[in-house]
Amino acid sequence: MLILTSFPSSSRTFLCAVAFLFLGVSVCAQGAQPANSVGVAAQTDEVAQLLHKMATVPQTLNYQGSFTYQHKDNPSLQSFRIIHWVENGVEHERLQHLNGPEREFVRDGKALGCDTLGNQLLQGKISQFGASLARLDELYKFEIRGPERVAGREATALLAIPLDQFRHSTLLTIDNETGLVLKSWLVDESARPLERYQFIDLDLSPDVTNLRPVAKLHRDANAETDCNPTTLKQPSTWKLNWVPPGFVFSGQRQVRQKIDMLMYTDGLTTFSVFIEQAEGVIPEGVAQRGATLAVMDALTYRDKTYRITVVGEIPAITAQKIAQNIGGI
Repeated sequence: MLILTSFPSSSRTFLCAVAFLFLGVSVCAQGAQPANSVGVAAQTDEVAQLLHKMATVPQTLNYQGSFTYQHKDNPSLQSFRIIHWVENGVEHERLQHLNGPEREFVRDGKALGCDTLGNQLLQGKISQFGASLARLDELYKFEIRGPERVAGREATALLAIPLDQFRHSTLLTIDNETGLVLKSWLVDESARPLERYQFIDLDLSPDVTNLRPVAKLHRDANAETDCNPTTLKQPSTWKLNWVPPGFVFSGQRQVRQKIDMLMYTDGLTTFSVFIEQAEGVIPEGVAQRGATLAVMDALTYRDKTYRITVVGEIPAITAQKIAQNIGGI
């Protein structure tokens, strides 16, 4: 077990608050104990195994289930039904909204975008979550928070605390058998939940014999995106002069034929930068919906004015610094 006294006081207080908020148990009641190097090594191995399973196994499974989704700006629960199946080595997913107007999204084959967890959920791409890129243990402090039972299944709670102020903390509850993320809470620096989802039932033997994808979710076939690049690349037109440690360029595309979109990921978190030539006064400021934050800024480059928008599940300080450090190539 990792010892809380190894954290600075503020981080230790935050960890205590998060653990109590999510798990209903106190991890700070006892006094300081000497670190157990064997216990630390064992937990490190368990974390590595959990992350590897989360990144690889779910993509090979057939499953269906229901889950709830909620973000801080809308306290009401949204309900969804998802079915995921693999046919001839190709993944398919269908997501149905169970509340409000009838809506359905379909993903047929490999995802073309590196989306935030919230977008993955709302576009039926849960299995993409967990695709590892960077050495996550250099960016986050992982804590096994013990066994948990979600949707009637045995799982393990894993807390990811960032080692800097440029990303959020996440509590993941991972199915022991399949590596599926059964529950996820994204929290800010004050341990306030920004968004959360949780499976309420899961079936690993769905009948998929009569399922056929219906193209209701349009995706740009020309998108150049790699959520798990093996080599480091750079954008072809614009460059970011500063990105948080561990984030790397993962792809670019054009939106509506005139807006350049650059995508970055650290393997657990993503953000996108939108660059559009504009005239007149460019609005500046910060907007947020749930965990997704957008920072708008203006850029003057070669006597032209551009509107910069940074979007992602990242803190405002991170998005603002990114927006202020963009230039041409």
